[in-house]
This record gives sequence, C-alpha cells and structure tokens, in this order.
Amino acid sequence: MNEAAPQSTAFISADSHVFEPAALWLERTPRKFHDRVPSVVDRDGGDVWVYENGASLTLAAFATAGTWKGMTDSQMRLSEIRPALFDPNARLEETLQDGVDIEILYPSYGMPLFGLEDAELQVAVMRAYNDWVMEYCSAAPDRLLPVALIPSLDVEAGVAEVRRSAELGFRGALINAHPKPERDYAKPIYEDLWAALAETGLPASVHLYAGDGPDVSVENRGGLMCTYSVDPARIQLSLAQMVFSGVFERHPGLRVVVVESDVGWVAALLQRMDHVFERKGPRRGVSFESGLLPSEQFKRHVSCCFIEDRAGILTLEITGADIFMWGSDYPHNDSTWPNSIDSIATVFSGLPDVDRHKILRGNAARLYDLPI
Repeated sequence: MNEAAPQSTAFISADSHVFEPAALWLERTPRKFHDRVPSVVDRDGGDVWVYENGASLTLAAFATAGTWKGMTDSQMRLSEIRPALFDPNARLEETLQDGVDIEILYPSYGMPLFGLEDAELQVAVMRAYNDWVMEYCSAAPDRLLPVALIPSLDVEAGVAEVRRSAELGFRGALINAHPKPERDYAKPIYEDLWAALAETGLPASVHLYAGDGPDVSVENRGGLMCTYSVDPARIQLSLAQMVFSGVFERHPGLRVVVVESDVGWVAALLQRMDHVFERKGPRRGVSFESGLLPSEQFKRHVSCCFIEDRAGILTLEITGADIFMWGSDYPHNDSTWPNSIDSIATVFSGLPDVDRHKILRGNAARLYDLPI
C-alpha cells in the first residue's frame, strides 16, 4: 500500500454481496451431491432457493437493492433479476455510479451453508462456491475482492480451505458467525483455525445470519420483527467468547470483521466487558497476560461494518473511528444503492473529514492492503 498516494474520494464497500447463479452447485459439485445441493425451484408462482435442511430464501431478499419497499417477501422470477447482478462488468458500472470503486464481496445464497449438517457436503459446496467466486472476480481483481466460505463442521477441512483460499488470492475468510452452543467460540476446538487465519493474514469475517446457532429469542418468540431487532446480540456473544477465552491473547495476528450487524452496540459492549472484567474477573480467576482490557483487545483485533447507523456514529467518542467500516450491502434489499451518497451525507452529518475518510475508505484500505 502506498501511504504517500493521494486519498481517493470514492468509497470502499466493506460489505457487498454476489448473486449466485442458479446452477452453481449443480455444475461444480460431484454428481453424488446433486440431489442435496442448494437449488432454485418453482414455488407459489416464484423462484425460490431451497436447502437440504429445509431452509428456503426468496430472490427478492437479495436482489432488490433500490426497490426494497414491499419486495422482501414477494415472489420473483430469475428472469426479473437485473443483468448487473450476474455480469461483473455491468455491476462495476452500477456501483461506481453509486460512489463505490472497490467492494469486499460476500456470498448471498452461500451464507445458509453454515446450517448444513453433513460435513462432507458442506466442504463440497463451500469449495465449489469459492472456485466460482474467484472466477467471477477475475473480471476486475483490483475492484472485486472476494471473501471465502470456510467449512465449520470439520475444523481441519476448514483449516485446509483457509490455506487454499490464501493461495488463491482471497481477501478474507467467512467463518460461522454464531455457532451452536456445543461448538461455540469459547471451546478449544478452533485453535488450528485461529492459527491458520493469523498465519495467512486473512481476516475472519462473521456475518449476521451466516451461522447455525439458535435465534436470540427462544423458539422465535415474537416473530421476525422481534428477532431481527435483537439478532446482533448473537454476534456480540461470539466476540465476547473470543475475548474472554483468550483467543486474541493466543493469536495476536488474528483479525476479525463483524459484518452487517450495525455498530451502535459496540460502545456499550466495550464498556460492559471492561466492567465485568475489572469488577468480577479477579474472583473468577479471569486475567490476561498482556495486561490489556477487553475493550483494548477488541480495538486491536476487531473491525465492524455498518450500512446506515447514525447511532453508531454518535458513539465515536467511546469507540474511536478506527474500528468502523461502511458497506452498501449491494445488491440486497437492505442496500443503500443507488442512493449511497445521499445516505452517507445524512448518516455522517457533522463528522470530521478525517473520521469520515477512515470509515468510508481508510480503515478498509489498511485492513485489506488497498489504495488509500
């Protein structure tokens, strides 16, 4: 990275997504898996992605950027999807018009793969996705930067995929964001994974809903409106487990990226972790050889992405601006596209230029070694 280079006025979206083609897993996995891989089916007058574990996702959820009103649960056909979602060159034109010149790319229909229960199948479909997305991004390897899917059921297979992904040129590794309680991040089973991530330098991303753990609300009480409102707590739990189980102490080179979970909660979590550590840690035998507070470990190792979060901007006095990154979430229905410039003007109102640049470009550039 050239530190002396002039600062770009374009944004880096640290949270964008691809839109996987319907035949991806049928074309790229062994034949023995073809009746079990994710596929698109006709259901109630629309095309829907279905998974072996019974999960399903509409096209509207991930394809309606700019037209989100009333679309999330509506039926759509593949024929209605804008060509730019499949054509990387057309995509580049759309995002550049929105002020974005570089995107960190996550899966869309690949995220539910963490919910599969067969380790061999999970490895096959995740490797297939990784091979496809690397080819997709080859259209503009300096502007489309993919994050690899990392198998979670077989940790050693996950370690192997981290190393393979680093060799292929991936910029990050998407891990299980909120594992089941019996395999959570306080457990020692992930030591080889943390070591591989630190050694390769690939940041480990945790993206809300890309995990197999239970909802915050037991038995989904209150429905989607309630669970969606409080679901970032699932990510907070994973992060607290990493801090207090000593993951960052043992792996000082590890970086973690929190994706699409907003950031307004970060300040409160930092203060609460420090409070419980200082007030209750001594009698619980909790200490850190580094002498760092939990909040200090968090700020050294964790970066957090948001789309629109004015509340988060107002907490910078506590968090500082170095750990936040903006993302457009293109082409999902929560995306700010094609109005990102206007959205940013509102959300970032009153923020000093130096902090604005950090969040919109500088922090992502440093993390992923990109032009400032």
